[in-house]
Amino acid sequence: MAQEAQLWEPGAIPDGLLAALRSTRKPLILTHIYPDGDALGSSVALHHCLAKLGAHPRTILTHPVPEKLRFIDHDGVAEVLTGEPDASQISAVEQADLIIVVDTSAFHRLGHMKELLVESDTPIVCVDHHLEGDLDCFQEVWCEPGSPSTGNLVLEVIRALGQELTLNSAESLFVAIATDTGWFRYSNSGSVAYRIAAQLVELGVDPEPIFQKIFQSFSVERTLALGDLLANIECRSDGKILFSVLSEKMRQRREVKMEDLDGFVDSLGQVAGTEIVFLVVEVGPGRYKVSLRSRGEISVHAIAARFGGGGHVKAAGCRLEGTEEQVIAELLAVCQEQLVGKSTGS
Repeated sequence: MAQEAQLWEPGAIPDGLLAALRSTRKPLILTHIYPDGDALGSSVALHHCLAKLGAHPRTILTHPVPEKLRFIDHDGVAEVLTGEPDASQISAVEQADLIIVVDTSAFHRLGHMKELLVESDTPIVCVDHHLEGDLDCFQEVWCEPGSPSTGNLVLEVIRALGQELTLNSAESLFVAIATDTGWFRYSNSGSVAYRIAAQLVELGVDPEPIFQKIFQSFSVERTLALGDLLANIECRSDGKILFSVLSEKMRQRREVKMEDLDGFVDSLGQVAGTEIVFLVVEVGPGRYKVSLRSRGEISVHAIAARFGGGGHVKAAGCRLEGTEEQVIAELLAVCQEQLVGKSTGS
């Protein structure tokens, strides 16, 4: 997988996608639930690009982004749903002449905006780098699973549209790439991520304050919640599987929001010998959000897909329902199955 990432280069952008972006005047930009740095950075950079082309874009997020990432929306162009779409947001779908989905091609990950899109006759296009999705639902789609981030693809789109990057957009895309590659530590980085990052730095992006904002500016409450999580880690299969659970009671005790949990699962992957790491977060009675990471050759995408989720080979997620004990048992069964498959070569 690492070798594939090193060799990846972007393929041709579909002509129909570029034509749609050039001609749109009222585009609506959407991304996945619980948006991360790649989702927000890609969305706002594309927003500003289309505005420079003469369009009047709107960008709507289904959930707030973590506080540590909000600085990359320099001008505050991204609107955030507080629940179901209000009249203005419904109108944004009705009035749009093009809907652009970035950083996901799976309709179920559009949250409260999904039903509006399903009922809409407006052309929908997509720019994404995930392994799964509803590709047949889009008029045009550019999906490159080998790309380090969707931000890499948005940068190629901006350049293909003949636009020069502003410093703010360069910073937004730098964050998109840096966060989706674990600050260039993960195997999906490859030479292209380093090369593009260098180009963005040459445009004026300063990595040090960005790193401090994202990784060294946590609240005391979040840090205590992480401590709770680490104190409850469990191992299985001779330490090859490591997991922890964050209940709603634990989260409320520390008064942290769901978006503050971004990055928690990566903190679990610091134990030597682990191959599969997962974090189970209670999001409601009998409902759980699961984040998975691979530290070896096993694809956690395959594990998440068994439960209707998806993502990447090294990082994936899904949703499960049941009791905490049932959810953990189901996840462990599939993880152990993957470990057995690896050892037998099947």
